[in-house]
Amino acid sequence: MLNPKNGRVVIRESQSSPQADILIAGDCCPRLIAEERILNGQAKEILAPLQDIFAGADLSLIQFETPLTTDDTPICKSGPNIRCHPDTIALLHAWGGHVALLANNHIGDYGPKPAMDTIAQLHANGFQTVGAGENLAAAYQPLIRDVKGIRVGILNFAENEFGSATPERPGAAPLSPSLNARQINDLAKKVDCCLVVLHGGNEQNPLPSPRVVEMCRTFIDAGAAMVVNIHTHCPQGVELWHGKPIVYSLGNFYFPERKVQADDPTDFWYTGYMVRFSIDKGGATAMELIPTTFSPEADSVRPLSDKQREGFFNYINTISAPIADMQELRRFFECWAACSGYPRALVKPAWTPEDFDAPAPNPKLLALRNLLTCEAHNELITTYLRLVEEGRREEALARKPQLDKLGKATFMLE
Repeated sequence: MLNPKNGRVVIRESQSSPQADILIAGDCCPRLIAEERILNGQAKEILAPLQDIFAGADLSLIQFETPLTTDDTPICKSGPNIRCHPDTIALLHAWGGHVALLANNHIGDYGPKPAMDTIAQLHANGFQTVGAGENLAAAYQPLIRDVKGIRVGILNFAENEFGSATPERPGAAPLSPSLNARQINDLAKKVDCCLVVLHGGNEQNPLPSPRVVEMCRTFIDAGAAMVVNIHTHCPQGVELWHGKPIVYSLGNFYFPERKVQADDPTDFWYTGYMVRFSIDKGGATAMELIPTTFSPEADSVRPLSDKQREGFFNYINTISAPIADMQELRRFFECWAACSGYPRALVKPAWTPEDFDAPAPNPKLLALRNLLTCEAHNELITTYLRLVEEGRREEALARKPQLDKLGKATFMLE
């Protein structure tokens, strides 16, 4: 599908003037050693290798996956609580883009006030936001921008982990596919180009699940011109659905994992891609993937070398192929579920019967809540239990060598 030399897909000839380019970057969280570097004045240095790419975009968006706060008010949740110092906004100034995407599972990690403080700080520094707000209605509000005479509407939703907005509480815009499809349909009637960015999926899985594929296609059918997914911390493939592009995961843009890390160049944690859409008033005319990598030392984010780029584009073509065959994709996801450790949490649970009557919030029960109410986790456990019911778990595991191979960025050794 992709041109293996330049990572481009020509979707159609442009039907009209004007034309514009939209650039979208994946998960960005300037924590740990990155925070130290930025606070020491190295923000421009970190992003210097990408400045020509940033400068060529008419509209740039980035998934900003952290509250900016020094408040020590972590919410009770399952999973890590993430925050970054407010002064790390210097990285976004070095990026020089326009829109911070805030629908994610960390914007609410330190409670409602830090979430709203983050939005206020972003606005005060000249950045627009979408995907989070002071309540559910505000979080669901689309962002509409005029981009070189093209009216672009943006919607941003996140799967239901922690930190979601409610009618009375600030937070991220929660995924609700039927409602979201209506929101997309309404927005598409008001703009020339409707962009939908989602935050969800199974982390480290190189292939999207059948649920995610069906949902993204439904959003295209509802009126989206492009759909982009973020969250899995690894790249996933792409497709054209009825002539409209779907990107299943950009992977990480800049997200240092630990303070001291082993340097494994084949670890997809460090390698993802940005996507650039060329658009006119009829939607996307072309799509280009721009693979990037950041060092474990978090001192730079850079484009891949020529050989690495070609290897990356061939890899994306490989992992995109099963998306066109839902039966094949389902088999791969069954293998992923059969390998997963999530269902074992139900066998040796952290909770006891007494926990169900304990005062809330109870962190033990929140682990159970995340397993059952996060769409990606729920789909995985449901698939696993169906394999058990049908006696097919061993059969599903037969694809594990293929999945393991797809989970390594071996082209980075070039």
